[in-house]
This record gives sequence, C-alpha cells and structure tokens, in this order.
Amino acid sequence: MSRRQLLPVVGLVVVALVTALVVVGVSRLGDEDESGVVTALPDREPGTARPAGALPESGIEARGSVEPRLTLFGDTIEAKVDVLLDRRRVDPSTIRMTTEFLPWEIVGPQVRVRSDAGTNTYLQTTYTLRCTSSPCLPANDAAALEFTSARLSYAKPGAAPGARQSIAVDWPILLVYSRFAAINLEAPASSSVLPWRADLESFPAASYRISPAVLLPVLLVLAGLFAVGGAVLAFVAIPRRRAEPEPEPEPEPEPLPTLTPLEQALELLEDASRADGVQDRRRALELVAEVLDVEHPELARAARTLAWSEDDPVVEQTSGLATRVRTTIDLSENGNGRVH
Repeated sequence: MSRRQLLPVVGLVVVALVTALVVVGVSRLGDEDESGVVTALPDREPGTARPAGALPESGIEARGSVEPRLTLFGDTIEAKVDVLLDRRRVDPSTIRMTTEFLPWEIVGPQVRVRSDAGTNTYLQTTYTLRCTSSPCLPANDAAALEFTSARLSYAKPGAAPGARQSIAVDWPILLVYSRFAAINLEAPASSSVLPWRADLESFPAASYRISPAVLLPVLLVLAGLFAVGGAVLAFVAIPRRRAEPEPEPEPEPEPLPTLTPLEQALELLEDASRADGVQDRRRALELVAEVLDVEHPELARAARTLAWSEDDPVVEQTSGLATRVRTTIDLSENGNGRVH
C-alpha cells in the first residue's frame, strides 16, 4: 500500500479514537461516586480539600474537625479525626491517636469507623465533648477556644517494633457564646436568631463542570493524536529524493616499475647528492663487476679497478662507467644485460 493510499486509513483511525475519547469523557461528567469509595478526606474546611486520590509521600493524611463550631456554653460537641491512608505504605492497625481536650471532658464512648477500598483505608474517630467549667465560660458575649493539636502515630508495613512516625492534627477554632447574651437578644419572641458570625475568610472549594482528572488525560491524548497526524501528513507531503547512483570507483594506480639490482647500482653511481657517496659508490662498483664478470669482463674489470682504487672514486668517473654499461648491455632482462 502506497503512502497516498495509507493517508485516508490513518485519518479514519484518528477520527475514531478522538470520538471514542470524547464520548468516554462526556459520559463520566456529572457521575457521582456510588461505590462508597473514599478517595479524599471530607471537605470540612472550605477550600482545603486535596484532589481525589492524591496522598502525600508518607501515604497518610489526617484532618480534625469540630461539629458544631459555633455553640452555646454547656452544649455537647463532637470532635472528629478523619484519616485516609495507603495500606501499601501505612499499616492501619498501628494507628494511635494522642490528644487532650482540657478543660473539655469526654462524655461519650469513642466511636471509630473504618472502610477499605482498593489499597486505601478511611478511618474516622469521634469524641463527644462537653465543658461546663469556668474556663469555657465566655467572658463577654463569645469566646474563641482552640484545642491543642493531636498527635497521630503510625508504622509502615513490616517495620521493626518501635519504628514509628507521627504527624500533627490541628483542630479548627471553636466559638462558644454565652447563654445569657443569647437570651437578651433584642429580637422578636418568635425569632430563632442566634449570635452566629459569618466566616468571611473561608470560601467554598472550587467546582468544575469537567473534572480536571478527566480533562487533563483527554487533552494530552488529543495533543498526541494531532501531533501524530501532523507528522503523518508531513511524511506524505514531503517529496522523496531519488537515490543518486554511486560514483564509479577510481582505477587503481599502475604499480611503479621495480628496478633490478644492476639498475639500482647504476643509478647510485650517477647520484652525486648522497652524503656517504664514496662508500656507496664502491659497493655499487663491486656489484656491477660481479654481474658483468662473465659476459662483459672488460666492463667488470673497469668497475673493479674503480672500486678498489686508492683514490676515492668520484661521480665523474663512476657516471661515465654507468653510461658505458647502459650503452653496451640490455637492462630489461634480469639486470644481467645483453650486448646490443
């Protein structure tokens, strides 16, 4: 199949994938979690909820809450600790809570609820509290009370005895109003107005028409598909260059002719540029005499005379002998020479 025939097929596959992803993303919008799986702690503090399924590196998160946060002196309240943990990193059976609510008294049994979903575990511990002593009595119309931070300790799965870690759990501020001030409110008898204060510093958590956890993967997949589609179109559109024929190999250079020993000796007799020319010329003359001794005794005798002469043979003498040898014999056959 050619590239032009492949392009429509690739386009149809891309369109089908994009359509399927859009349908899946839209079908998940507005769906509520009906399985009872806890993926994030309850948003008891507006604007502080962690994204669903996200836990810190320690694998555990805890949050304290007080209900109701606005109360009259002597009322009963509930202090709750919500814990979400990953059982792969935290052993739920090792969870220990250390806290004190002085001067508040625990007036009811401690209630603990646990639910498991996948690798996550959700724990909720509830304390029922009441304070009727003077430290909880508002000095004016109302008083802000704050509990000491609780300490939650835990151990990792398979950890050695005593190898425990801990995190601090903070409590929100509790507003306690005087019952006397509530009774003396200047309001109609039928009115149920109480001295509540609006918390203008806390805002509800942000809401989304499309969950970021769904939108981000969809956008990433779409970006990848568009990038692949663009690359395919560019591949098809770019013209292909024809392969150029390989150049013919250059012919190998002809081998240099090999000189025979006699030819090398004759060239040495004619070379006046050698630094050790005298000794080299004597050896070359002896070689010429040995080669020509049988067929050319006269030339051999002249060469041997120069080689063993008392005076150093000079180039003028040896080159003249070399010229006589070249004109007398044929150097093309093994360097021994033949008479012309």
